[in-house]
Amino acid sequence: MRLCTYLLLSFLAVPASPEPRRLTISEPQHHVEFTNDTGVILTCSTRGQYELDWLLVDNTPVTSLAGLRRVLANGSLEFPPFPADRFRRDVHTATYRCRLRLNSGFAVLSKNIHVHAILNVPWEVHVSDEYVMSGNAAILRCVVPPHYSERVQETDWFADDETSVFPYLGSNYERLDDGSLYISSVSPEDRYTVFRCQVRDKITNNVYSSQYFGHIIVTEPKGEVRPRLAVEMRSRRVQVGHDVRLPCAAHAWPVPTYRWFREHHEQLIPIEKTSVYPRTRILGGLLRIQSVKREDAGRFICWLNNTAGSDSVHISLIVTEPISVRIKPDLLRMKLNADISMECKVSGHPIEVVYWIHDGKSVKDTDRIRISEDRLRLHIKNTQVVDQGIYQCFASSTRDQAYGIAQVLIEDSKRDSGNRSRRAPFARSTHTHDADWNFTGNRESKPELVYWFSEQTLQPGPSVSLKCVAMGHPPPQFIWTLDGFPIPTNSRFVVGQHVTLQDDVVSHLNISRVTEQDGGEYACVASNTAGKASHAARVNVYGLPYIREMPKVTAVAGSDLNIKCPVAGYPIESITWERDGQNLPLNRRQKVFPNGTLIVEQTQRGEDAGTYTCQATNRQRHVARREVEVQILVQPKILPIQPLTNLLREGMRAAISCQILEGDLPIAFRWEKNGQAVTSSPYAPSGILTRRMDEYSASLVIEHITSQHSGNYTCIASNVAGSERFTVPLTVNVPPRWRLEPNDIAVAAGQDVTLQCQADGYPKPIITWKKAVGKTPGEYKDFMFEGSSRVLENGSLVFERVAKDSEGHYLCEARNDIGAGLSKLIFLKVNAPARFPVKSKTVQVTAGEAAHLQCAASGDAPLEVTWRSPHHHTIAHHLDQRYTIREQVLDDGLVSELSILQTYRQDTGALTCRASNAYGQDEMLIHLLVQEVPEMPKNIRIIDQQSRSIQISWTQPYAGNSPIINYIVQYKEAPEPWPTTPQKVIVPGSVTSASVQNLQPATSYHLRIIAENRLGQSEPSQLVQVTTTEEVPSGPPLDVRVEAKSSTELIVTWDPPQKDLWNGNILGYYVGFQELNNNSSVLSASGPGGASYTVRTVEGAGAARARTTLAGLQKHTPYAVVVQAYNSRGAGPASPPTTAVTMEDVPSLPPGSLQCTALSSQSVRVSWEPPPARGRNGVLQGYRVTYAPVTDWYGSEDSVTKQISGMHTTLSGLRRYTNYSVTVCAFTAAGDGVRAAPVYCHTEEDVPSAPADIKAVVSSRNKILVSWLPPSNPNGVLVGYTLYLSVIEDGREEGTRKRMLSPSTLTHETSRSPARATHQFWVSASTRLGEGDTTRVVTVLPSDSVPARITSFSRSIVTPWKENISLSCNKVGIPTPTTTWSMNGAILESTLRKNVTNEGTLIISMTQYADSGNYTCLVENQHGHDEVTYLVEVKVPPQPPVLAVVDSYADSLHLQWSDHGDGGSPILGYVINYKREHGDWEELQVEAGTSEHVLPNLWCGTRYQLYITAFNRIGTGLPCDIVHAYTKGTVPVKPKHSQMITLNTTTVTVWLDSWGDGGCGILYFVIEYRELSQSQWRLVSNSVQATERVFSVMGLSPATHYQLRITAHNNAGHAVALYNFTTHSLSGMLEGEISPAVPAAGARSLGGARVLLPAALSLLVLAALVAIVLLVRRNTPRHTESGAETAVAESGVGESPSVAQLQNKVNRSNDHQYLAARAHHPNPPHHYKHASNEYIEDICPYATFQLTKPSAYSESSYSGNVYSGPYHSVRGSFVYHDLKQNDKYKGKEPEYTKVRRKGNRLRDPHSESQESDNLGSTDSEVKKILTLHLPITEYEDDASDDASAPHSDSEPAARLRPAHPPTYPSVEREESSSSSETSVGGAVRKAFPSRKGKAGVGKRHVRSSSGYSSHNDETTFSISNYPSFNEHIHPPSRFSDDTECEGHHRRKRHLAHAAHNNDPKVSREAFQINV
Repeated sequence: MRLCTYLLLSFLAVPASPEPRRLTISEPQHHVEFTNDTGVILTCSTRGQYELDWLLVDNTPVTSLAGLRRVLANGSLEFPPFPADRFRRDVHTATYRCRLRLNSGFAVLSKNIHVHAILNVPWEVHVSDEYVMSGNAAILRCVVPPHYSERVQETDWFADDETSVFPYLGSNYERLDDGSLYISSVSPEDRYTVFRCQVRDKITNNVYSSQYFGHIIVTEPKGEVRPRLAVEMRSRRVQVGHDVRLPCAAHAWPVPTYRWFREHHEQLIPIEKTSVYPRTRILGGLLRIQSVKREDAGRFICWLNNTAGSDSVHISLIVTEPISVRIKPDLLRMKLNADISMECKVSGHPIEVVYWIHDGKSVKDTDRIRISEDRLRLHIKNTQVVDQGIYQCFASSTRDQAYGIAQVLIEDSKRDSGNRSRRAPFARSTHTHDADWNFTGNRESKPELVYWFSEQTLQPGPSVSLKCVAMGHPPPQFIWTLDGFPIPTNSRFVVGQHVTLQDDVVSHLNISRVTEQDGGEYACVASNTAGKASHAARVNVYGLPYIREMPKVTAVAGSDLNIKCPVAGYPIESITWERDGQNLPLNRRQKVFPNGTLIVEQTQRGEDAGTYTCQATNRQRHVARREVEVQILVQPKILPIQPLTNLLREGMRAAISCQILEGDLPIAFRWEKNGQAVTSSPYAPSGILTRRMDEYSASLVIEHITSQHSGNYTCIASNVAGSERFTVPLTVNVPPRWRLEPNDIAVAAGQDVTLQCQADGYPKPIITWKKAVGKTPGEYKDFMFEGSSRVLENGSLVFERVAKDSEGHYLCEARNDIGAGLSKLIFLKVNAPARFPVKSKTVQVTAGEAAHLQCAASGDAPLEVTWRSPHHHTIAHHLDQRYTIREQVLDDGLVSELSILQTYRQDTGALTCRASNAYGQDEMLIHLLVQEVPEMPKNIRIIDQQSRSIQISWTQPYAGNSPIINYIVQYKEAPEPWPTTPQKVIVPGSVTSASVQNLQPATSYHLRIIAENRLGQSEPSQLVQVTTTEEVPSGPPLDVRVEAKSSTELIVTWDPPQKDLWNGNILGYYVGFQELNNNSSVLSASGPGGASYTVRTVEGAGAARARTTLAGLQKHTPYAVVVQAYNSRGAGPASPPTTAVTMEDVPSLPPGSLQCTALSSQSVRVSWEPPPARGRNGVLQGYRVTYAPVTDWYGSEDSVTKQISGMHTTLSGLRRYTNYSVTVCAFTAAGDGVRAAPVYCHTEEDVPSAPADIKAVVSSRNKILVSWLPPSNPNGVLVGYTLYLSVIEDGREEGTRKRMLSPSTLTHETSRSPARATHQFWVSASTRLGEGDTTRVVTVLPSDSVPARITSFSRSIVTPWKENISLSCNKVGIPTPTTTWSMNGAILESTLRKNVTNEGTLIISMTQYADSGNYTCLVENQHGHDEVTYLVEVKVPPQPPVLAVVDSYADSLHLQWSDHGDGGSPILGYVINYKREHGDWEELQVEAGTSEHVLPNLWCGTRYQLYITAFNRIGTGLPCDIVHAYTKGTVPVKPKHSQMITLNTTTVTVWLDSWGDGGCGILYFVIEYRELSQSQWRLVSNSVQATERVFSVMGLSPATHYQLRITAHNNAGHAVALYNFTTHSLSGMLEGEISPAVPAAGARSLGGARVLLPAALSLLVLAALVAIVLLVRRNTPRHTESGAETAVAESGVGESPSVAQLQNKVNRSNDHQYLAARAHHPNPPHHYKHASNEYIEDICPYATFQLTKPSAYSESSYSGNVYSGPYHSVRGSFVYHDLKQNDKYKGKEPEYTKVRRKGNRLRDPHSESQESDNLGSTDSEVKKILTLHLPITEYEDDASDDASAPHSDSEPAARLRPAHPPTYPSVEREESSSSSETSVGGAVRKAFPSRKGKAGVGKRHVRSSSGYSSHNDETTFSISNYPSFNEHIHPPSRFSDDTECEGHHRRKRHLAHAAHNNDPKVSREAFQINV
């Protein structure tokens, strides 16, 4: 019962909870190939519920494509059949993979599926002839088209009788791995053997055979021939386990010898001495390796040698192994926050890529997830729920891929505590196996043991269970053995096996009640169809030796015998074997091992059969013996049989005898023919009988042999020991007989004909053809196969396009030397049909001349010839009188001539001449070409337009039926007339494009093209005008000058390049600078583009001298500066480098290596190194050494500074034994530099000074108390005091005594003896260097009383506040004296802080500044009194400074303060605390010694609170009162309506760059809009960045009234602007103006359809008036006064957008004329341009004025880019404001406004009137804008920009604006712009005052509101020729943008008059410069 229970528990143990099933996927192969006419369906699946989708190689989903690819409803991916023309590489030659999404939420990927569609097109193979010398090896190749070579599945070879080569023709034939046929030794007889190959397509399964046979052409050598290789193989790839053949063949004589070597570690080892040799077979030069292993990879060398020379071939063997992958462990259950590791076990070769996938996504390294460098291990720390799922490890190469799968489950201990599995995964082994498991697909895999039992040693009695666990596919089966023998059949031994849910096979061997006889080596062997795996270990049972019975052992003679003695018992001392009483081994073949194994190698029956005895002995000499019987069996050996070839003929009798030479009986015989069993029966169709002759022989008999009996016959003899076979080829000779007999045949000449002649027989008959001599048969000669005749392999004679001369009698003969042979005579009749020897010809004729056409036909008579026209009409003279036909009969045919009297172009074409007779017809084409001169080229296009070349193309015209020889491209500059011989470019007639070179940049040219053939030239083509593009300037800027402005700035000025070298419009300049070090000379003018130059961009500057400032340079450093001009095409050459040196500055780096060394007690040596060269900033003048003693916190020692020119100095006269602080700084001519960090050094010790004071008083009747103070200068560490005592009695000095006291002793009491003597005392102090000076001598006279005395000393005490101090008052006296303290003469009363102790000491707690003063202690008794006074000084922190803000800027505040007391200790520094409104407090520390500071990096336009504190060594003082200040800047300034928006029918474009930033950079915009009829605003965007130049609001309705609200935010606040606008109607016109009307003279609205016609008429009148005015102005001369030229400011007025829309159409037509005028007529300096319609300035609305309010903080002051009509400033602008004399900023630098202009794009000048949304600008418009933007004088009135827009809601900004009364009368305007070149009146303007009050040229770096330059890091604007601020000019009395152009000249005259009269009522307050 107990046994049954145990077995039940052993085999029925199951987990407590179900385990997850191991995931397996059914998926397609790695490579899938299919044909276009079959298609394919790809399917992926797994167990359970899942979702399937397909991915491309980039993980994008696969979509269906009609007719090419589709995803089926079940998830499969189908590639349907498709026609060849629809092949798509991205679909049919692509990589796919499937993804399975499981219900658990996990996902798994398949391997990559490489899909390759093959177009099913038939292909051909053929066999080439091979020339070979007799005795050499030959290789016949089956030639396959290269792109089909990989589709060949197998190659077969057949002889001429369709006999398969390999089974029948002998062992010297071998098929190579590439399908070639290898013949080891060729004999002369092989020249009669022919071969044909047959291949099978592995994709379509089609079979292709070579149409013709290949021959071996055997040649006879005429002398020695050096080996010449006949193989080309250099490498061979083979899979593990397959065979490989390495061929080595050569042409040589004598026949070479072959030797094979293997390369190992660069050494050649003969193949016989390698491990691979037992698996090799060598046939001549062919090396065959069976069952290739991984270690066989390497290089093999075949060495050939004969007497003529040698050669070698090197072949690299590449061994691959299928990739197999598994993950260990493959199932993990983990808790949260645990660590897990997985290992990817990969086998196979090669392995190129390894990667991990988690739930279909790539796994990457993170802080928790780590992948090892070899990608084989994955470690996850602190696992989370997201880490669970399916993990896959992929390993792949270019040809193979596999993956392993593991599942990770993360358990939440709270949720899953009651649902936990009791089963843990099996422990996996760490050792590797030859083949690893793979979960991918259904591929077989070898078993692998994942668990095994271990060796055990136990006592008899208990039960034992041995377990092995294996995995593999198919699931393996287990077999258990004991010492190599089956498990005993005993009820105590039970074997069980079951399969787990993870597909692991578990096998148990249970042994109950183990006995000593059960011990031994137990083995478990797991096996399946893929292989097996085993494990063995001993189970030792204590007991006496015991040997189990062994069954009879049989072995086959010649094999090895292996017997293991089954010994039980433990321990065993020895195991031996005996035979016939003799211990083994007895010979070399016998081997005995200590574990009891006996091996007998190459067993022999006579010597090795018999009884063997095994003996086991333990240490106690107990012996066990057991015998085993060994039987040796011998397998049959067949006597070789001679081949039956070329012996038999049909009808003969044949017999094959099979005899056995040796072998154990009984022996069985059987026969096979061609691998098939032979049926023996006299009635069988084969007629074959097999007979058993005796026990050792058998025979096969064929009574009546026929050709059907040819084949390979195999005799197979077998017994219990094995079997052997021998194959005998048998052939039957058969005489020839007709398979297809020849017959007479008639054929038309020119056709193909085949004369059939085929015969059968063996050997195969040879077919020969002969032709009869003459017309009568009888005499024949061998037929010469020439030209179009040939003989097929089957013997048939083929004539291709047979001719008449091939007619005659032909004789066909078939012979094979068997019998008389066959022959047949036939007649070939050839009929001659009508035929043209020449099928076509071409006749050329000039138009208008006659044409003569001839055609000559041959053939049997009668012949008939007809003519047909190119239009297939019959030609006859009676139909057209121009045609005449004549004919002439010849011997072999007929000639016909067609004449055409006068030809025309329409006659061109192919005329047909047709000839016919009874046997056929033929046609001849005569191409008639009527030639003439070509037509002119057409469709001329400019395909490329460069600066010096133009690429032009055209279409080929009618060539006149004569090839165009040349095309002639003629060109000239546009304004010039065509010369007699214009410049030209000639190109061949086959080309329809040309490149015209060597042109000038930015120049207009006229081009025309002429075609030319041999008959002449065509008319010129239409004229084409084209302008070359700009080119980089050809010349450098001139007169470059560089001057130093400061230590970090250089001023660079230059003139533009020569005008003829501009090659376009100069847009600006690149200024490059480079620091020159000591080792570099002046650089060449390589230009700023070089890597060593730093580049600054200066834009604009026009033709005037340009100027810029280079800032941020190194101090006192030489620089090389170059300048390049650039235009729209790039930068030109750089100017020669100009050098300059920045000014000196104080050194910015301290001296280095500062050291201080004490020399004596009063001197030290200081040394240092100079500052680094980069921090000297000039020529060092010397060094200043500053030193001071390091005193206490209250010390105020003044430092001493010493000026030195060298690098060291000695400081003398110092205090003894004092610590000094030493620092040094270098100085230049500019001042002192940065000081080095102080170093400290101590002077050496010296003898001390005398103690500071001494007292001696009578302390009692017989004692004297001496007290003293320490030395004021100890000069070292005191080691003691010496007290000297001298007693004088009766006027006689008794001598001096001294006493040594400790250094801490300051009092000493001595006896007064004798009492009536006089005592004298003095004291000295000592250091380790000796005794110092003594104090004064104090004398104590004899006295009978003890008066009141104080032993303490008066002294000064310095203390910081809030400290406790004690003032001692030690007293003596009898009677005891009274003690009284006073402060500054007043009696001191005890308080909480001031208290007198019983000993008389005054203690002051928490000292305050008020405690400073004189404290006196008075003691008194009846014998006397005494007092001491203390001077107490209390030091406190500094008093609060007085802070003031003296100036403010946009991003900084200038602070000043003054001190009101340092608290008794020097001030060490200041702390400035500040905060912006709604911000946090920040602090900044400032060093002492300064009383002002500029606080940087502040927000502009922001209110700040500030206070300052001072600190010293005592602490930080109280803060000052909080000061409020504002940085400069206002909220953004809104632009005008016309500046802000442009629109069309559905879009409004907002020009954000027209906003002024108010001095503060704009942060962002909020854009909203609404229809005027609605109240709800629509938000477009609330985060439009300030860097965006324009913004479009789209999707509007045409002809609709809208309101636009834009809010601009900066640090100063925000501003809101409202704009009303109306979108255009679909007709392109405005329906009406909704924006506020500005009353102005002549303003009109074009709203409404009823005013369109009047508006158009008004425009026509306006255009006429403008033309008349311009004409009058052109003829009006200029006037000058007082020698100065008076210039009239040119201006134009803007009109409403609708008017501008119509007028701009006229203006655009003048653009080219304007550009030409600008290019050829540059402006003279200081002159206005003459009024002319050539200038676009004279056409409104391109130039207007703007009036400015004189307010430093008004909106106009911060208007940014001031709008100039439709044009905007291109590069940036700034505005200078003239301040009133009473302005609070009087004397300061003029203010400038930051500009938000982005210069990389230009606003379209026509954008306001165009209906498109195009925001760009054409090249011509860019040129116009650049030429228009000269310095502009700005005026502005007091009116608001837009009455509808509210003012800013920022209060701080409003408080900053000072009020200024209006200066000018109201002038209502919206847009403004001005252009002026000289001041009115010709006065020279003064320069601006600088910030420090120095006069100089005003200059300012302008930055955009975003914090950087509009175009580059720096943009510098130079202002010159400024007018005096006291001068006045007269603006027009009434000037408005809405005034129409009729008043244009009136206003110009009015402006000129006002300027001439210098009206004092109008003063100039501001001007603007646009660059």
